Parts: sequence; structure tokens; C-alpha cells
Amino acid sequence: MRQASWDEMFAPRHDAPGILPEVPREPEGWRRLFWWEDLVSLTLLGIVYVSVIASVDRANWVDEMPSLYLISLLGLVMGAALARLPWREVLIHPFALLIGAAASLGQILLTLPGAAPWDRYWELHDRMAGWFHAAFTGGISNDELPVIVLVVPLCWLAAYASAWAAFRWHNVWLALVPGGIVLLSNISYLPGQFSFAFVVYLLGGALLVTRLNVTSQSQRWRASETPYPPLLSLSVLHASFWIAIALVVVAWLMPAANEAGALESLWTRTTAPLTERAQGWSRLFVAVNSPQGGRVHDFDDIVPFLGSLELPSSVALEVLAGQLDQPAYLRAQSYDVYTPAGWQRSYEQRLGLDTNQITDVDVDLQDRATVSIWLTSPAGEAETVFSVGQPRRVDKRAAVRWTRVREDVTGSSFIHPLPEGAWYQSAGSVSIANEDALRGAGRTYPGWVSDLYRDLQPGMPERVRELAEAVTGAATNPYDQAEAIEAYLRTIPYDLNVPNPPRGRDAVDYFLFDAQRGYFDYHASAMVVMLRELGIPARLAVGYVLEVGENEGQNIVITERDAFAWPEVYFPSYGWIEFNPTPNEPLIERPRPRPALAPLPGETTGGGPLDLGGLFDGFPNEDGATSAALPAESAGNRTSWVLLGIGAGLAALAVAGGGGLALAWRRGLGGLPPAAGYWERTVRLATWTRIPYDRSRTPREHANALRDALPETDGIDLLSDAYVRERFSSRATPPADAARLAAAWRGVRNGLLRRAVQRVLRRDSG
Repeated sequence: MRQASWDEMFAPRHDAPGILPEVPREPEGWRRLFWWEDLVSLTLLGIVYVSVIASVDRANWVDEMPSLYLISLLGLVMGAALARLPWREVLIHPFALLIGAAASLGQILLTLPGAAPWDRYWELHDRMAGWFHAAFTGGISNDELPVIVLVVPLCWLAAYASAWAAFRWHNVWLALVPGGIVLLSNISYLPGQFSFAFVVYLLGGALLVTRLNVTSQSQRWRASETPYPPLLSLSVLHASFWIAIALVVVAWLMPAANEAGALESLWTRTTAPLTERAQGWSRLFVAVNSPQGGRVHDFDDIVPFLGSLELPSSVALEVLAGQLDQPAYLRAQSYDVYTPAGWQRSYEQRLGLDTNQITDVDVDLQDRATVSIWLTSPAGEAETVFSVGQPRRVDKRAAVRWTRVREDVTGSSFIHPLPEGAWYQSAGSVSIANEDALRGAGRTYPGWVSDLYRDLQPGMPERVRELAEAVTGAATNPYDQAEAIEAYLRTIPYDLNVPNPPRGRDAVDYFLFDAQRGYFDYHASAMVVMLRELGIPARLAVGYVLEVGENEGQNIVITERDAFAWPEVYFPSYGWIEFNPTPNEPLIERPRPRPALAPLPGETTGGGPLDLGGLFDGFPNEDGATSAALPAESAGNRTSWVLLGIGAGLAALAVAGGGGLALAWRRGLGGLPPAAGYWERTVRLATWTRIPYDRSRTPREHANALRDALPETDGIDLLSDAYVRERFSSRATPPADAARLAAAWRGVRNGLLRRAVQRVLRRDSG
């Protein structure tokens, strides 16, 4: 069936009653800028971009973001107007970019403080200089201005490019792509996948596609003097409106992306290379809000000071635990470099570990116990290995992150990320040293500890050190000094609604002397900084709190409300010791004096206030035997079922594929006479083995091509000659010849199959 063209569908018939032949003319000169045809198209494009800007406004990337409607409207009008000028593009675009840059600068300056434009300009200059300094020195920026500087001109540029593509190039898809990318990014960023903005964009986009196609066709009709109704485009637009409504309804009924697990997983895998590359730049855009909630700590290279914080109730992971006499900390990562805007990791090296391979975190240390626990891989974070205490080992292949020496393990991650919800068992090293032992530890620190964990960047306000000295008073040893600072910080109220630290201010200094309230990131950071001011090595650790009395002997569900940060202080001969200066959680009780425990082999657990004996099951010993099992279904059984399911799926796929291949092979062969059937099989198999078949060639010419490709195969001429006789004469193939044709076909078939195998082998060897 022949497809109808635009001319046949919409061009009027000259003999139709009531319709006079007419060739509408475009206005000339300045009137061309206000032609109603272009104004309709511009209105539709404006509707599309209003939906995009509404989505950006709803996303609220930063609190100080100005309204983007005016700058986007300017881009649309400029693109549409300049597209009608008869000048060359190389002359128009620089002029447009100059106007767009000036308009964007004016929009940005309106958001800045200052009595005069010149004052606002220098505010812009100083803040962007600070951002570039952070970018090139590895620092952290919590300034909102760089986000505004990026978004405002991009909105103008996207609108200008879309209008230019629509009115100069008449390419509707290029006109829709820039706004579509922005809209889809916002849809994935916001909680909930569909919105009214998406509906408007879909409706306006569908109408614009039809509109610009009719406009392009109308230009060709006018060029060829073909008459058509003057209001044809409006009639088509009216019909297209109802079709677009139907499309919107279908799209609305489709499952949201967050309900389609397979699609979401595919999207995550597809975008993983881009998101991994972008993670390193997250330190420069800390001020970007997160309407989706998500994790409090991302466990990546930075822990920024965020100001006001909400602790969502989203599930992070599950833990299999017994009774706890006091909270335990599920440790994810530690940080050594303090900056006024947050924490970073400095040196990082990775060491791959085999399953159950032991790290060196507690070599030559006293009073350490190795404890193990079952956990699930966290939601949305399938790489981080959590442990109670310093990472020791895990029952999966993992890599430990360490600084200058392998004893200084800062975190651990899976080599092959686990699927969300998969169980694993990890072991960590915790201290069971008592207070008297820690008081007598002294100050003889290893060189790597002194170099990494006592430094502060220049510019720390002097009053922070003075406060640390005043709080510690007459304390003569690091443990008593740490306890004194811990007790002081616990008097500062716990509050999630704290203001952002002012730009240029040190966050700890602001927390201690101005805000005088905060949450775990601030309390823990203040303790680390104050200890370093006294020359005591300390660092920040982040993870979750495992609370007391939750579901004894059952799975404990850890949510983002359990997110936490705490300081770790180094004591010679005893290693890293945890403290808690945040008042919303109880103090850590030190175990009673007891003999030192051998770290390995055989899992050993401590007694006393931190009653680890009832919390952790056994971990695989050095010989690989294990005494622990998952609470519901064993890992081995689950693996067997998974393998059985995979095998069944592959078998079903093979059956379906084989059936489909058989149907494709047999399609069209039924009812053919013998010679035609064998020749059709020959042509079909030759095509599948990459011997092209040209319908313009005669069967004998195609037979010649087959002989060239299969020089050692007989029977090709017999099949082609029999097909020619049967096809172009009325004589049927006699039964005696049918047997010869069957034998010839088998020979040709085998030759074609050998050729296919040889091609595969040559490609593999190459």
C-alpha cells in the first residue's frame, strides 16, 4: 500500500465546491516578525519552555535561585527574531551571545547584595574567585552562587538554541531536545516521577511537532505555487490537539520510573560512568538542595557542612544483631583533612582482599577485639562495607582504603558491588581498653599518625585553640583532655535546624561561638579540631548508630534517622578509640579491666559494658569454616535457587529462540514446488551467512556468486537450473529429479554452514 503524502492529505482539490484556489503569501519586511503563523509556533515553543522552567523552579536547586522565566523568554524571542534576518549565522550568533551574556549577568547581579551595581560585581568576582580556588586546590565550596552562574546563562542558551532550530533550521527535534534534557533531569531529581510540567511539555511538544511539519510543507507549497487553505495550519493544529491529549493520557497511565525496577536499574547502569565521574565535582556544589532526601552522608570523598538538615525515614540497611548494652557504631568511612567547609580524604590507596582475608588494622595493638555482624548491602549504595569498629575482613571480595601505611585503614568497599538487599558478614576491630590503660598510653605517636591527624589548615581562628585550652584546664594526659572536651561539647544543644555557616567563616568556629547549637557533624568535627589544636591526633568517622534494645535477635532496620558522625582519637599501643560528644546519644562506656585478647584466629568478643558476646555470631575461621548462617534462608540454598532460576531462564530463552528461528526459517516455504523450495532455502541460508542476494540478478547470476563463495561445493547449478525450468515453464519437477535436488540441497547447505563456522573462527582468531 502506498503511503499518502502531505500534498495528498492537505492540498485542496481545485474542483472542490466552496474552496477557491489560493496561494497564501508571507508578509515582507518588518511585518514578517509579527506574522501570525510564526507567532502561533512561538507560543507553542513558549508553552514548552514554561513547563521546563516551572520544573526547574520546583526543583529548587539552591535557595537563592532567581526567577528564570524572563531570561528564558528573552532567549526564545531573540532566537525567533534573529532567525528571520537574512544575515549569515557567523555574524548573528556572536551578537546574540553578547546580548545573552549581558542579560544573564544582569539577572545574576540582581541576586547579590550591594547598594550599587559595582559593589554587586565585586561580590560576584570575590565569590567566584573563591570557588575557582576550591576547584583547583581540591577544596569544598558551599556557595550557592556558582550554581546560579551556571543555570541562568544555560537557560538563556537552551531557549535561544531551540528557537533558532525551530525558525531557522525548521528542525523540531533540535528545538525540543535542550528543554527535554533539562526536564528529564528535574523529573529524576524530584520526588515523584510525573508532574504537571511533564504533561504540559508532552502536550506542547506533540503540537509543536505537527505545527512545524505543516509549516515546512506550507513553505514548499508556496514555493511551487500550490494553492491551500489559508487557515489549514489551525485546522491541523486542532486535530493534533486531541491526538496529543490521547498521548498524554497514555503516558500518564504508564508506571512511574521509580515503580519500574528493571528500567530504573537499566538507567542506573547506563548513567553509572557519568555519575562516577561527576562525584569528584560534588565538593564544588555542596549548596545544591536534595528534595529527594537520600542519604545524610554519601560515604564518598567529602563530608560537607550542610547547615539545616532533615533526617529522612528511608531504609538504609538491615542488621542481624542480638542484645546491646549501649549503642554500637556501624562505621563506613573516616576522614583526615579538615577544611572550613567540610572534611575530605587525602591520601588514598587501595588494597584488594580475597574473601575473608585479614587486614592489619590491629597489628601490635593491645586490648582489641574482633567482632563480626551480618548486614544487607545498603539501599542505593552497594559498594560500601560497614563494620563495627575498624574494618578487618568481609566474606566477599573487597578492597580496603588506606593512607600511608596499611595499618591505617580508613574504609572498605566491595570489588564487585552487591545488589541491594544482599546479605554479607563483616568483621571489625574494636577497643576494649579501660580508662586507666588509655590514661597511661602517653604521647609517643607513630610518624604517620602525627603527620596526618594533627594538622589543621592555616587560618583557624585563635579563639578555638584558646577554648580548647580553657576546657581541658588541668588535664595532663590526652584521655582526660578528650573527656573534658567531650563533656563540654555535650552541653551544646542538639538541633537539626541550624543556619548555614556564613561564607568565608570556619564552620567549627561558627558552631562554637555563634550558632552554639548543631548536630553530630558539628559536634564531632569540633572535638576533632579542638583535640588537634592541643596536638592530639583525631579524625572524623561517619556511618550509622545501632541503638540499644531494638528487635533483639531479629533484623534491625537502619534508616537515615540513624545516621551519625563521631570522633576517633588515637592512643599509642591501643589505636583508634571512639568518643561521642553529641548529646542526643549516650556516652560510650569503657569496658572494665580485662586481659588483652588475641586478634585472630578465632573470633573473640569482649565483655563488660559493651557486651559484644551476645551481639555477634561466629565468623569464618582461618581454615575457612563458618559457624554462622543467615536468619531465613542460607546463602548456599539461595545461590542454588538463583542458579536454578538462571538455568531455567536460559533454557526457556533457548527454546523460545530456537522456536523463533524455526518459524523464521519455515516462513514462506509452505506450498512451494520442490525446485522453488530448495532454491528459496539456498538463497535464505546464503543471506544469513552474509552472501548478499540481489533481486535484480537472475538465478544463474546468483548461482555464479555462490560458486565463487563456495568453490568446493557441488549442486549449486543443479538447484538454479531446476528453479529456472520450474519457474519459467509449465513443467513440474519429476519425482526422480526431486531426489537429486534434495541431495544437491544437502551439499549446498553443508557448504554454507561450513562457511559460516569458518567466518566465526577467523573473526575470533583475529
